[in-house]
Amino acid sequence: MSSESKDLIFSKGRLESLTDGVFAIIMTILVFNISVPELILFAEGEYTSERLSSRLLDLWPDISAYIVSFVTLSVYWVAHHRIFRWIVNVDRPLIWINISFLMTMGLIPFSTALLTQYRDMQISIFIYSSNAILAGAIIYSLYRYAKGHLELVDKTVYSCIKNRSGRRILITILTYSVAISLSFIYLPASLFLFLLVLFPEFIPDRYFGKDK
Repeated sequence: MSSESKDLIFSKGRLESLTDGVFAIIMTILVFNISVPELILFAEGEYTSERLSSRLLDLWPDISAYIVSFVTLSVYWVAHHRIFRWIVNVDRPLIWINISFLMTMGLIPFSTALLTQYRDMQISIFIYSSNAILAGAIIYSLYRYAKGHLELVDKTVYSCIKNRSGRRILITILTYSVAISLSFIYLPASLFLFLLVLFPEFIPDRYFGKDK
């Protein structure tokens, strides 16, 4: 490796720390979409537990959207962690691909709020799914970039798990693409499908085929 090439290679530690920090912030911000219900005082100056219970039940769309988005973020964080198990160094292009990925992840709280407020509108599901698909496409491009630059990877680990990481990401992208299609037919089915993005994480690596 030339001296010029060495100058373009960086340690992955700071990039992983930045990624973990951004994910932690985004996951925390999500809960702000759930507001504590406000009750009107009765003439006696007291609230009623029945009324509070009713208002809490009204929060189920907000809580459902929170769960869906938290699952989405978790899936992508795990995907990022899986890829960086075999990446040992990073260069400038990979850094900027990673930053682009974080930028799309940063939009999840907005698309979640949109989904919560306009859950009965197809366009809100389209925007949310598109946000997740774009994030998946970028992290997949990060995976492909690292796969094509062997000077950045630990070859002993890479040879065992290289293709399985990409296959899991593609399944996630496919799931959100199907959710968009279903939203034109039956909106609740799309919302349910969002939760299924976690399913591939429970599938053992051997079911994703052998690496070549």
